[in-house]
This record gives sequence, structure tokens and C-alpha cells, in this order.
Amino acid sequence: MKRYRATFVFVLIVGSMVGLGYGLFGPQKATAAVLSGLTLAALYFLLGAGLSLIFGLMDVLNFAHGILFMIGAYIGYTIFGNPRLILNTAPLFLALAAGATVGGLLAQRIPDPTPRRAGSVARYLRYLLLLLAVAVAVWGVRGFPLRPLVAFEPTTAGGAVPTALAQEPIPRMLVRLVQLVLAGLLLGPVLAYWKQEGQRTSPWRPVALGAGLAALAVLLLLGRDVLERFLLGLSVDVRFLLALVTGAATGAALGVLLETSLIRPFYGRVVTQIVLTLGLMFVGAELVKFIWGKEGRPPMAVPSLFAESCRSPNLIAWLTERCSSIDVLGRAFPTYRLFIIAVGLVILIGVALLLKYSRLGMIVRAGVQDSAMVEALGINVRRVFTTVFALGSALAALGGVVAAPFVGVYPEMGGIFQLQAFIAVVIGGMGSYPGTAAGALVLGLARALGDTLVTTGIALPGMEQALRASPAVARASTVLIMAIVLLVRPSGIFGRKI
Repeated sequence: MKRYRATFVFVLIVGSMVGLGYGLFGPQKATAAVLSGLTLAALYFLLGAGLSLIFGLMDVLNFAHGILFMIGAYIGYTIFGNPRLILNTAPLFLALAAGATVGGLLAQRIPDPTPRRAGSVARYLRYLLLLLAVAVAVWGVRGFPLRPLVAFEPTTAGGAVPTALAQEPIPRMLVRLVQLVLAGLLLGPVLAYWKQEGQRTSPWRPVALGAGLAALAVLLLLGRDVLERFLLGLSVDVRFLLALVTGAATGAALGVLLETSLIRPFYGRVVTQIVLTLGLMFVGAELVKFIWGKEGRPPMAVPSLFAESCRSPNLIAWLTERCSSIDVLGRAFPTYRLFIIAVGLVILIGVALLLKYSRLGMIVRAGVQDSAMVEALGINVRRVFTTVFALGSALAALGGVVAAPFVGVYPEMGGIFQLQAFIAVVIGGMGSYPGTAAGALVLGLARALGDTLVTTGIALPGMEQALRASPAVARASTVLIMAIVLLVRPSGIFGRKI
């Protein structure tokens, strides 16, 4: 009986909420609220799943996870509607990465910090290289026309700027690439030390990788006009798929960079990790405002399957009619929200199968139980940590792209969704992947039912108008549900007692 106690509590909570909704609002409104709750639950889960995996394996509370969600949304929105911003900035990042990859070889020439005097000299040398790298990078991007590149839409403050006027000439951009390669060469030894990779590696691999990244940067730069016309000429469906892939890939790359350069040196130092990731949360929000502006963006266009202005009577008809809504007990429900629910289910099942049946999943599950034993078996736990961090970050960024047509894109979205994702993880149980899914479902239903109580109210006998709650009730409903769950099970629904 103890084995199924958590499942019983979860079913009891969800059943009570759904039953209360149908009793208060009736079948029509309650069904719409449940579907809206499932939509929110899918988004909370995409963000919370990465948080749960990272904390379960690495004991890292990543407060910058919401920033990855927001950056994924902005990157997806940009690649969908304004590819010139990506095509002109991506070569700069590739050039910096190319220089840093080759510059990592220089770390093998810096004295090992074991002897006292050699360690002091190496440490000051790395600080000097870091300062020089930052100075050269600032020199390389100084005066870059970022604001005209962002001004792609007519609604932008000051109006849209044509691509020919927004872009810098290719010779000037090539000079910037050389400057950023030089900055990367100076930064490489510092990053290699922070990653704590003391072993010597063959030089041809980083050199080949660096040369490939530099060549890709030059090719993107030379073909930026052709690529922009090509991308904008693609169908809405293809561009949406490209936005999903690009957003998730960007999230994974940022996750790898975050784990290897900032998180890894502070494993076991929980307070430092919390302060660091909190700082990254504020820095990331300001960086997004600096690049894309403080103004939000309207919702991204949806694929053609959800674009027609009509209402399908059922799912079968929707497949041929491609309506923007479907009839649910006489009420219109947006079909794109059904897509969000489907994405959440696919990710839930896919990651669950990965954790249960793949070698990586077995290592992750074993690492959650005893990471020291896994490392004693000869498994590179550090590489597994990086992979898990990248996976969690990719899921968060993917959630941001999926949410862009639903809620739009705005600088505060990362903090708002991160708070809800943390509450979902706490409700489900810290470090429990099934618990995250359960917590997201409970939280999504609570928020949707609270919103229904605010918008439609409860029709009580003898009252001419429905009794409506304050909007603060909907926002407080999530915290109230968390408090109730923690009172019943302090470790969360599927959490373990410490």
C-alpha cells in the first residue's frame, strides 16, 4: 500500500480539482478550463523537467533556467520572422568560439598550479588573459548596428529599417570576425582552466574544429543576403519547425556553456551556485532587453494546421479543415493549444523512455542514487552532467518557442514561467521526473480553474450576477495548492523523505 500512496494522493488531488470544477462551472466551462489547464501544465512541464533532471543528478538549483526559456522564445521568434539578426550576429559568436577552441591549447603551455609559485603566476596570467579577452571582444563589437537589425517589423519604434541599410559592409564585418577570433584565443586558456581539464589532448582536433567554426562564420557572412531571402521564402510550417530546432539547439549550447564555464567550478558549493544563477537571471533579462528592446512582441504566427479562421466540429474534421479552433461542448477551443498539450505528452514519454531504457538514462538514474559509485565504475560523470544540463536547457528553450504563438514574447516571461515551474517541481517532489509531470498537471489545473473563477464566476441560486473572484485569487491559487500539498506530504507528491 505504501508503494502506491503517492499515486493515490495525486489522483485524489486531481480528481478533487476536476470534480470541483465541474460542480461549480458546469460541463461546458469546466471542460474548457481543464483543457486550458493541460496547456499550462505542458508549458510548466517543459521548463520544470529540466530543473528536475539537473537537480536530481547534480544537486544544482538553476535559477537561470527561466532565462533559457525566454531566450529560446526570442531566438525562435527571430529565426521565424527576422533572420537577418541571426545571420549577422551568429558569425560573431562562431568566430569567438573558433578562437576559444584553438586558444584552449595554450592552457597546456601554462604552468600547472600545483607548485605554490607556479600556481600564483598561472593564476595572475589567466586573470590578465581574461581582461585582455574582454577588452578585445568589446573592441570587436563596438559600434555594431544591433538596433537597425532588430527593427525589422513596421511596428518597431522608429519604423522598419531595410536590410541593406541595417547590415554593415562585408569588409567591416570580416574585420570584426578577426578581432573576435583574437579575443577567443585569449579566452581559451581561461575556459580550459575553469573546466578543470588537466589532461593533454591531441592538437589537431581543436585546430580542425576551430578552423571549421571560422569557415562557417565566413560562409554565413558571405551568404547572409541569399540566406535571408531563402528563409523568408519558406512556408510558415517549415519556418516554425526551423524555429523549434534552432531554439532548442540554442538552449542546449547555452546549457553546455553555462555548465562547463560557471557551474562546474562550484559543485558542492550550494550557496555560491544559487547566488551565481540568480545573478545570471538578472543579467540574462537585461541582455534580452538590450538586444531586442524592452517592448514585447505579438504572438508568433502558428503553422497552417491551426491558421484557418473557422471552427471544426471534431478532430477528424480539423485535420482537413485546418481550423484555428475546435468545438468542445459548444465552446471554441484553440487548436494550437492542443498542439502544446501534444508536445508536452511527447516530451514526457520520450524523456521517460530515455531515462528507463537508454544507457544514458541508466547512468543518470544511478547517478541520482550515488554519483560517487558511478564515477568509481569508470564512467565520465562530468560529461554526463554536461549532457543532462544540455538536455534540460534544450527542453526549456523548446518550451519557450512553443509558448511564443500562445503568449507572445516579452522580457518578463522567463521569470513568470520559472516561478511556476519551481512550484511544480516542489509540488511533485524535488528531483523526481514523474513528480514534475504530476506537479505541472496539478499547477496547470489550479491556475486554469482560478482564471475561470475570475472571468466567469459562480452562479449561485438567488443571485442575478455571478460571484466573481479577484484576479489575485487566480495568481494565489498556485501557491495555495502548493501549501496544501506540502502540508499533506512535506517532500512533495512523489518526493522522498530526507
